[in-house]
Formats: sequence, structure tokens, C-alpha cells
Amino acid sequence: MDDKDFAREALDGFFRRPAEAGKLYCAACLVERLRRRGAGAFPPAAVQAAVADAFECPGPLRTKPRGPCEACKKSRRCLGIAAS
Repeated sequence: MDDKDFAREALDGFFRRPAEAGKLYCAACLVERLRRRGAGAFPPAAVQAAVADAFECPGPLRTKPRGPCEACKKSRRCLGIAAS
């Protein structure tokens, strides 16, 4: 596994937190949140690549073509997980 794979695991872990259920984030805000929540141990390029990959191959996550980002409130393409 490389840094991007580990950063993707950190991203998936971020969205497994109950507090993130139903929230959607744009790429820029998601990268910033991950860097603050411990993914900062990875090179910034790896975190950015993992987020970009998640938008292309979301797996259990969901993307929304346009919507308000939970953090910046701007209408952008967002990524998140459904509320339970």
C-alpha cells in the first residue's frame, strides 16, 4: 500500500464517524478536514489524490453533483455518506 491508499483509509474512517452521517463536503473542505484529523501524517498530495479518487470511485460513499458543502456552504460537487 502507498500513501494514497492509507489516506483513502483515513477518508473512509472519517465518514464512518457517526457525527459525519448525512453530511456532504466539497473536495477542498474534505482535504482540509482530513489534514486536521490525523491524515496530516500523509503528504498533502496523497490526501488530495485520495479525495479525488473518492469522487471518481466513491464505493460506499455518495456524491452529489451540486449541493451546499457542510463546511463552506458553497454549492459544489460534494461527497458524503447517507444518514443512518
